[in-house]
Amino acid sequence: MRLSQQARDTELTSVGAGPARRTVRVLAAALLLLGACEGETPAPASRIPEALHLNGYEQTFGYSQAVKVGRTVYISATVAADAEGRLVSPGDMAGQLDAVYANLAATLKAEGGGFAQVVMERIYTTDMNALLKVQDRRLAYYGKGQLPATTWVEVRRLVDPGFLVAIEAVVELP
Repeated sequence: MRLSQQARDTELTSVGAGPARRTVRVLAAALLLLGACEGETPAPASRIPEALHLNGYEQTFGYSQAVKVGRTVYISATVAADAEGRLVSPGDMAGQLDAVYANLAATLKAEGGGFAQVVMERIYTTDMNALLKVQDRRLAYYGKGQLPATTWVEVRRLVDPGFLVAIEAVVELP
C-alpha cells in the first residue's frame, strides 16, 4: 500500500522529533486505515478449486476432467472415450486424435472457453511416428497464430492399452 500524496507531503515536511512528528505519523496511519490510499491493488480472486465432471465414469474412476482455479482451467489428460468411457476408434490414430479434440472442445465449452484460450497442451502418445503422420489435424482446432505451448511425449502405455493418444491442457479464461 502506498500513502496518498497528501500524507507523503505531510510526512516529508514534518521535521524534528517529538509529539508533532508522532502526530503526523499517527495521522498518516489513520489515512491508510480509512482507505485514503492511491493505487491499491484489489484483493486476489478466489483460489478455491472448482471440479468439473462431464461424464459419470470420471468420479467413479477417481478424477476430475477439469479443475478451475480463478480464471485458470487445468484439463486432465483427455482420451478418445465416449460418454460411458468406452474407447473410440481402436487402432486408428487419426480417429482417436479427432475424438480427443472433440472431447477437449466439450470441456472447454463447459468451462466457458475455447481453443483460443488454451495456453499449454501436453500430448502423450504410445506411437510418436503414427501421431506425427496425422499431427496436422490438430491445427484445425487452433486459430492461425494462436498455437499453445506444446509438449509431445511418447509413453509406453496410457491408462487403457487401446488409447493411442491423450492430451492435457492449461487454459486461461478471459
